[in-house]
Amino acid sequence: MKLQQIDKVRYRKHLNMASIVATVVLITLALFYGQVLIHFFGGADENNFKLNLASVILGVVSLLVIFKFIRRHPYLVEVMYIWDLKQANNKIYRKLHHVKMALSDSDNTHIDAITILHYYYAASKQQYHLDNNTLTMEGLMADIAKLDNLIAEKNLTISLDDYQPSLLKQF
Repeated sequence: MKLQQIDKVRYRKHLNMASIVATVVLITLALFYGQVLIHFFGGADENNFKLNLASVILGVVSLLVIFKFIRRHPYLVEVMYIWDLKQANNKIYRKLHHVKMALSDSDNTHIDAITILHYYYAASKQQYHLDNNTLTMEGLMADIAKLDNLIAEKNLTISLDDYQPSLLKQF
């Protein structure tokens, strides 16, 4: 996944609106399904907890189906980009320990590990910036500085375009 420039204000506006709409749709669907299920299978004097729970589950499933159809809508471009970026970062994060172990091997610094970390840190920086995550930004900037020093020390030229998800398979 290639990193893209995203307008933070537009992203936040679209994310907030998408969250509000998704919440309203989920509540509406859950209430609708609840009324239908209680009408056909429940009673006014009975405990309808299971039917209400089923209606929420049906609402979530329906919302996921709707979301699958509209996820490529132009209004959601930034939101989906960050969603996909978070998924890509999560895949790296699950193997981050192994990637860093390959990096710490002082005799044979693994170029693929450096490439993965370079992409991961840049993607995380963009994600943290867009999501207003200032708590972990300082630690991330320290990690970026360490990696940049290692790249300079090894006289490497690493680009964000060098990263491919298939690099993770070896870790």
